[in-house]
Amino acid sequence: MYKLFLDKNNRRPWIVSGDIQRLMALALAVGLDTLPAAMCPRILWQLSHIVSKIWYVADPGTVNRIRHHLVTLFDDNKTEAMLNSWVLEQLAFSIWNTLILNLLPSLDDKNLSHLLKIDNLSYLNVLREQMSPVLLLGAHYGVYGYAVTAFLSARGYPTWLVGYSTLRNYPVQASRLYNWLYWPRVQRLEKRVKQVTVAPGEKSQPELIKILKEKTDIFYLLPDQYFIVNENQPLPAHLVSLRFLNRKVYLDISGIQPAKQMGARVFTAIPIANEQEQHITIEPMTWANPGTRAEDIGEDLQVYLSRLEQRLLENPALWRDLRRLDLVDRITSPKGDKVQCMNNSIIQ
Repeated sequence: MYKLFLDKNNRRPWIVSGDIQRLMALALAVGLDTLPAAMCPRILWQLSHIVSKIWYVADPGTVNRIRHHLVTLFDDNKTEAMLNSWVLEQLAFSIWNTLILNLLPSLDDKNLSHLLKIDNLSYLNVLREQMSPVLLLGAHYGVYGYAVTAFLSARGYPTWLVGYSTLRNYPVQASRLYNWLYWPRVQRLEKRVKQVTVAPGEKSQPELIKILKEKTDIFYLLPDQYFIVNENQPLPAHLVSLRFLNRKVYLDISGIQPAKQMGARVFTAIPIANEQEQHITIEPMTWANPGTRAEDIGEDLQVYLSRLEQRLLENPALWRDLRRLDLVDRITSPKGDKVQCMNNSIIQ
């Protein structure tokens, strides 16, 4: 049950199920803040695995939802042992990411460099020398975009996190407890991570274009924002229909299209499985064709989705969307009475 306790006016809930994760992470983060900053990155992963076992017992609703999505969306034969392992890994990674949201503002550049391992940074060095705009495509898979953006900036690669909203407005589905205890800590990320907003469907993206013209910074975009489209209405011009996990999904082109029009070089930055550390590899991606029409961007996004799907099949536990209540609905045939964005806030 998503809403655990409503206020007397039946409006915003006091507590929702996701608050269990946030409260545990908040308590741990407060404790970690008392330790030397250099120690925190080294113990986060081990601590997250310990806490995931508590979460597994304390929140059966989330556990059952993750298991359901694993069984429904991935066709390979899965044993109970495999399912349990994936669920625990998903919970551990969720705790790790939530801890990072709390700790990023207090970590200096030196300590940030120990958070992640990113392969092939040399690609970015060459492009900086050539003064070429860079579009880095991540995903809601593995490490939160905040950590990647902060890491790259700490290593001398000025990076912007591109999102559909900003940290100035908390998610509409958040509880009162979230807004009171947790949100103020999240807001501190504005001081650590540069952000630029894309407005889906708008023909002009002034914030994005202004920075692209400088040809000095990297844009880190998570294109896997899944929309619902009313099956009785035409597909909006800014959405394209693509295939993902043998199902239909709708993705927005508003962030990629202007970057491609301005000659940005494109790379993917998707995590790979590594039990010892958070590991991301940067790989060049060739545009599917030189065009910039919606159908052309759709072909580009299909190449991207194919790479993401390969990683999902290798290790589905890192897929952050596994915990979403509406995941299956968002990546099946069109339904619903309006267009909605699946990941409507970049903090998710």
